[in-house]
Amino acid sequence: MLDGRILVGARKNGVLLVRVDEESGAALVTQSGVAVAVMGAKTMGNSWLDVSPGVLGDDDALMFWLDAAREANETSRRE
Repeated sequence: MLDGRILVGARKNGVLLVRVDEESGAALVTQSGVAVAVMGAKTMGNSWLDVSPGVLGDDDALMFWLDAAREANETSRRE
């Protein structure tokens, strides 16, 4: 969490839940191993992404997703 907002979360089987802005999410979801998050029966939209553990192979890859979430948080605070 940052400024009271969820940035990322851990899900089953090592999946990383990442909150980004809609525009970034639309581009990021096209990457292999990335999908729009589904919570229960609800598909969350491009601002909530599930990133498979295979995409998170090293610290740099993990930092990419953390930075994407931080950037989205910064952008939403400015609006």
